[in-house]
Amino acid sequence: MSTGQTILTIGAFMFLTTILLNFYQVVASTGETIATGQDGILGTTIASSYMEIAQGLAFDEITDTSNIAIANPSALTSGLYLGAESGEDSLALFDDFDDFNGLTMDKQAMGTNRVYRTEFSVSYVNPDNLLVVTTSRTFVKRMDMKTWRIFPVATSPIEIDTVRMSLVLGYFHFD
Repeated sequence: MSTGQTILTIGAFMFLTTILLNFYQVVASTGETIATGQDGILGTTIASSYMEIAQGLAFDEITDTSNIAIANPSALTSGLYLGAESGEDSLALFDDFDDFNGLTMDKQAMGTNRVYRTEFSVSYVNPDNLLVVTTSRTFVKRMDMKTWRIFPVATSPIEIDTVRMSLVLGYFHFD
């Protein structure tokens, strides 16, 4: 093999190496994109599950057992005391919507090693504008949730995505 052929062979190997490096870089970035998409789907699924649980609960502690609050919003739980009552330390023991206030839950997605954290905030809102949180008691409450992956730890800021969802619940009684 002559010198010219050797140089051509080395050039061909360099060209092939460049193509392979670019190919594997594209494959790696596609894998990250797929993983980020899976995080969004799993986060949304977990948040939706919590929403379904919350929708099955009473509006307030007092409305769980009586109709006393029908015409009197001051009978509802004060905005300062929204949250789980004493002894309600798990979802199975929650009896009303605002028990989620201040709660932080970690959940491992089935079939994967990924763990997601969800933070909850429940507050009274203005019935005329659901975006406005109010300190006064109303017949409308909003639960805000943030869900994101906490394990495995993200290796880049691109991988971190927070799912934010809200659920509005109103108290109406039909006789």
